[in-house]
Amino acid sequence: MIVDLHAHALDEQFIHDLSKTSVAGLRAERGEDGYWVIRRQGDDRKSSIDPNLHDLPKRLESLRRRDVELQLFAPPPFMLAWPGGASSVELVRALNEASHRVSQQSGGRMEMLAVLALDEPDMAAQELQRTVDEHGVRGVMMPSSAGGKPLDGLEFAPLFSLIEKLGLVVFMHPASAVTSERFGMYGVHVLVGWPFETTLAVTRMIFEGLFERHPQLKLVLAHGGGNLVFLRGRLDSAYRATGWEADPYFRKNISCPPSEYLDRLYYDTCALSEDSNRFVIQTMRAERVVFGSDYPFDIGDPEGRCTVPVVDALPEAQRELIYNGNALRLLERAGR
Repeated sequence: MIVDLHAHALDEQFIHDLSKTSVAGLRAERGEDGYWVIRRQGDDRKSSIDPNLHDLPKRLESLRRRDVELQLFAPPPFMLAWPGGASSVELVRALNEASHRVSQQSGGRMEMLAVLALDEPDMAAQELQRTVDEHGVRGVMMPSSAGGKPLDGLEFAPLFSLIEKLGLVVFMHPASAVTSERFGMYGVHVLVGWPFETTLAVTRMIFEGLFERHPQLKLVLAHGGGNLVFLRGRLDSAYRATGWEADPYFRKNISCPPSEYLDRLYYDTCALSEDSNRFVIQTMRAERVVFGSDYPFDIGDPEGRCTVPVVDALPEAQRELIYNGNALRLLERAGR
């Protein structure tokens, strides 16, 4: 049995509604190929919608075929944050209601992750509490920044306090805070920029003391944690430096080396190569790794080809932790 903590979905009716009436400046229209695209008011760029995002029967067949008992999902990241902007209360409420409909229609196989109104931090906690009260959500998907604004700022403190109090699982997924033009062609902002976004966000959170202030935060990182697992020794070297490069900032807000905070986090298996998954599991231990497919995206692991061979080769106890045990433990008391 598998619990998949990293997937994306959209309600088909929500897309049709967006084609008639815009929400927070977002509108859906048919592209030249007949597929849906999302446009944002005042922005010439468009985001194509993979039809598998809203094909519920096909997804449910995929879940049965791959022995996925439960899949947690959220809208695709381009709906939530973009260079210079993040989701408003209006957009978040519409997306959360749409995700709730998908959950209801899935026969218990899919569970929504609430999204957050990071563009209005003073209202974000209130909107999240409403969503928890009305829909019983047990987790949230948090972009790596609020359209480029770091999440370790004090304006987001009430939101993190509420998340910690409710015991919600926080799944951090990168979003393009840096314009794609900065990276050039070939979608490099997704291939390279997104792991960098996660790495930057969590590194700032560590050195700003966010995990000191919120020690019970249950944070799961997409894509095997970006570059963080590889860089843990480099972060520690800054904390321990005593010579020319010693900087008080690296110790100002924290009481232990950065790697000890990384050891408290969780990492999904969507690292996109068997070797990378082995490295994450070996370094962070099976107790800190959860299954994540990034369904339905091709630059993901929707069929588990990079994950299943690695996990199946582990001892049974470790295998069970990654496939379902860690996720179920994280979700057990969430939202109460």
